[in-house]
Amino acid sequence: MKRPRNINNLNALNKEIYRLQLHARMLEKKIDEKFDHFQNNYSSMIVKSFLPAIAQKSGIAGNLLQFVFQNQRLQDSIGKLAERLFNKVSDGVEFIADKLDSQKKENT
Repeated sequence: MKRPRNINNLNALNKEIYRLQLHARMLEKKIDEKFDHFQNNYSSMIVKSFLPAIAQKSGIAGNLLQFVFQNQRLQDSIGKLAERLFNKVSDGVEFIADKLDSQKKENT
């Protein structure tokens, strides 16, 4: 980021404010893009983060997991499966929370 110029008058101050607002919008856009990427890929990121550590510590299962990690198609399938699983678990937790909340309201 540029260092602020010497601001000696109101016009220069307004220009610097405008420049900083543009820079802030650009940074917000980058953050939004990175957050969208994370939302779309979090389950496969989790699977790829934890399974290699498990694979290194186990024998036959570790070799099988290493084979899986060498195959991109299998990785993608496992990522999709994990995403569906996380979505189902999330739906179940929401359902239980709604039920408990409605029971709490009835008892009150």
